[in-house]
Amino acid sequence: MIREAKRKSSPRAPEKKIAIIGLGLLGSSLGLALKNSGFRRIGWSRRREAREDAMRTKVVDQVFDSPEKAVSDADITVVCLPIPNIISFCSDYAAHFKRGAIVTDVGSVKEIIVKKCASVLDKHKVQFIGSHPMAGSEKSGAEAAQAALYRGATVFVAPAEGASEDAIRKIKKLWEKTGAFAFCVTPKQHDLIVAHTSHLPHIVAAALVKSALDNDRKIEKMRGLGAAGGFRDVSRVASSNPKMWREIIESNKAAALKALSSFQTAIEELATLIEAEQFDNLEKRLSEAKKTRDSWLESYMQRIVNSRDNAGKKSGGGAQ
Repeated sequence: MIREAKRKSSPRAPEKKIAIIGLGLLGSSLGLALKNSGFRRIGWSRRREAREDAMRTKVVDQVFDSPEKAVSDADITVVCLPIPNIISFCSDYAAHFKRGAIVTDVGSVKEIIVKKCASVLDKHKVQFIGSHPMAGSEKSGAEAAQAALYRGATVFVAPAEGASEDAIRKIKKLWEKTGAFAFCVTPKQHDLIVAHTSHLPHIVAAALVKSALDNDRKIEKMRGLGAAGGFRDVSRVASSNPKMWREIIESNKAAALKALSSFQTAIEELATLIEAEQFDNLEKRLSEAKKTRDSWLESYMQRIVNSRDNAGKKSGGGAQ
């Protein structure tokens, strides 16, 4: 009876195809995270060496030397390119996506990307759903890729106006397969959020390094000796790719300036307290900041733990 039941079981659903355009840090990490996830992973990179490396390291299951072929049969395409290239790629190859396919991206701004990409793809019956995984590294390139990069991370899903609920659900599910937590926001909401929490820290880190270490050689050497763990932690993101961050801030100028204005106000308030020797109030502000960060960090670490538990359960290692 058991063998008979197996013979009568419904046929296996056809494998979904996902095209990963761009095989750098984010694209390669996505490919690794989606291994054995039910997707056939198709990759494309402009560089032949990158395509060959992606096959050798099992980042993808198949590569094409032309973007047209890579996207032509994909159910979902994830464009993992710099912001200007995301927009130009969707425009240049809009006619080559499969009718009914969904396209998403990993860009750090959403309003300009969603607006421009959705408008060109919609003409070809292809839906664009913006994505931004809040994950990365000051290192870049496929060499730094890791399957766990997205695990526990927030991914903002920012759909174009009028996007179908089914397409949104599929993109959220895609990111959840990587161990991330997907949240829906509007493109405008997204850009204001990340201006404060992502773009501003990079600007501040750059300013900190400039003000603390970029002096004449003698002062720079002595200050360098005095820069330890705290300086290293706060300034870490200043080592990120300058060209990439120029593109991000340029594409989100208004929100970045609003975040900077808020930060300047906070700095001026602290400076005023110090100048007026109101150290009790200064301590109160520092205590408030500590409580706020501690609360955020506890929540953040809990998400990491939950994502690891979920990953263990899916792999069969969660129940002992």
